[in-house]
Amino acid sequence: MADQQTTGTPDFDTEREELMQATQQLVRSLFRTGVQLALVPVNMLPPEPRQHFKTAGREFTRGFATLVRGIADDVERVVEETREEVERK
Repeated sequence: MADQQTTGTPDFDTEREELMQATQQLVRSLFRTGVQLALVPVNMLPPEPRQHFKTAGREFTRGFATLVRGIADDVERVVEETREEVERK
């Protein structure tokens, strides 16, 4: 039986990996395009208001990330406490 590499036909895993990489590139491109489209009105602002808007956006993002992290920490603490209670019983 001929080896798949000598026949020139890619195996299933290689094709799957290539498809996954292509899909990731497409999703990233779509995301970048969406971000650029969303920022068109901001980029039309004069430089000083544009900078203030972008700074506020970064602060909002940082605050939101901190909130999500806090919630995740609380959920993790509750899970650990529940696990300890179950192990005691």
